[in-house]
Amino acid sequence: MTGNDLANSPILYILIAIGLLYIIAFAIFSFIKTKKKCIELGVSEKTISDVVKATATASVVPSLAILLGFLTLAVSLGPVWPWWRLSVIGSLSYEIMAADYTAKGIGVPLADILSSTPDVFAAVMIVMTFGVIFAPLFAAVVGEKYSTGVMKAKSGTSDWGSILSTTFYIALFAVYVPVLLFTDLPTALTMATSLFLTVVLGIAGKKVPWLNNFTMAIVLILSMASSILWVRLF
Repeated sequence: MTGNDLANSPILYILIAIGLLYIIAFAIFSFIKTKKKCIELGVSEKTISDVVKATATASVVPSLAILLGFLTLAVSLGPVWPWWRLSVIGSLSYEIMAADYTAKGIGVPLADILSSTPDVFAAVMIVMTFGVIFAPLFAAVVGEKYSTGVMKAKSGTSDWGSILSTTFYIALFAVYVPVLLFTDLPTALTMATSLFLTVVLGIAGKKVPWLNNFTMAIVLILSMASSILWVRLF
């Protein structure tokens, strides 16, 4: 038995299908209840329709970048597990990083997980699952208080609201940038390419507003393409 047998086992397909069906049903149920409540409050059908269209656009367009991440992970982990992770709770950057770090820790290249023993694939599944579980637990316990506190700080005369938000993003950069910058030269050049493209598209987005909806997908596609060039050159 190999990791590929576990990754494509019928029981895994069945369990993930059940989970996805539950989430879809929950989303439909929530939409119906929300729409009913809006109508009770006097919100017009046109307003509801406009919100649905805007939300659909805001959801579908960024998911193009997630689709590319899924295709990347599917090569190393099969289609089922990445499908589940990126459809439910997973973050594109986190899932790739967690899978890669686990594989390196075990001593198996990420590309060889499916051909390795099933315990290697199981270890990747465990790390990807439990490594991210703190986030929803944190949000459930202190998320509302934190969000309310930041909103109050931003609404006042104090600068603490902006400082808190800025500090959060700086912390993210402090975690991810050193890893990308000092791994190897192709990785650093790929990061530099994505930074350059983001700045260029950000400037272009001021003149072409609709371009802002596609920034993430465009940067991801072009950066991945550039990584192939950097690997071949260096």
